[in-house]
Amino acid sequence: MKRAAFNIIELIFVIIILGILSSVVIIKMGNMTKHAKEVQLKAFVGTLNRSVGPAIWFKSTEDGREGSVAFADYDADLGKYIEMIPNYTLAPALINCNASGDGIFVSYTFGKIYEVHCRDGNATTSPDFRLYNQTDNIFMD
Repeated sequence: MKRAAFNIIELIFVIIILGILSSVVIIKMGNMTKHAKEVQLKAFVGTLNRSVGPAIWFKSTEDGREGSVAFADYDADLGKYIEMIPNYTLAPALINCNASGDGIFVSYTFGKIYEVHCRDGNATTSPDFRLYNQTDNIFMD
């Protein structure tokens, strides 16, 4: 006897296997989105450290503020140097930068809570920014 098509049991097994595979793919894709946001935040902090921080620090030294960037008027200048990642939960504020480096410059929630901490500049050193994962309690550099 010749078979011309699949029987119903074979089709059900194929559908079950495809369902399992698609659920695994969906879970992996969700994790990729969270990882992509984390990588975006790391790149953002890198840009702050390599360009924005030194530029504002230089402006501060020209203004006679001895390299300190913890002034509200410098927050208005941020748009000239960098495009902020949208959807922050705590607005960017250079005034929160302090000497100990635990001041929160900006905060985001992308599944986990991320904070960009800021150490204020001084006469010889530009400000330093670090990405902190508050949910896992670790610095991500």
